[in-house]
Amino acid sequence: MSASPLPPVAHMDVVLILWMALCACQDARQKRISNLLTLGASAAGLLYLLGFGQTLLGASPWQAAVAVAAALALSLPGYLLNRLGAADVKLLLAVALLGTPHTLLWSVCGAALAVLIWTAVAGTLWPHLPATLQRWIPMLGPQHLKRAPYAPFLFIGFAVSVLTLT
Repeated sequence: MSASPLPPVAHMDVVLILWMALCACQDARQKRISNLLTLGASAAGLLYLLGFGQTLLGASPWQAAVAVAAALALSLPGYLLNRLGAADVKLLLAVALLGTPHTLLWSVCGAALAVLIWTAVAGTLWPHLPATLQRWIPMLGPQHLKRAPYAPFLFIGFAVSVLTLT
């Protein structure tokens, strides 16, 4: 009797996008992300990888190691230069342990593009947003552009990459 292939995790892409949305909302609201969300996701990803021999999005252990190395290489310099917070480093590490190297890199590229676009339009668009939304995501206001939260932008890149790559 041969081992059966790993059963697909139904709608895991949707679950991961919802998790990232929670991280993004918390960061946009408070400029912090709970360790329960970041370290919890990393732990779940690592346990899944150790138990099933692949990440939740199907990367091999070798690919996961490459993604982890890339996440650290991309985030630690920003953290050391005080451009990224510790939560951002932990969030990228979780993305690496849950996804694939492609997911990580496309998420970061998408985030960079989203930051550029938001920086260009925030001053014009922000006053036209409903006051309730402005109160819900205050850290995305134009007055915070120099130290804007990263997770909302990473969410955009992550969602696009997961929906197009998986």
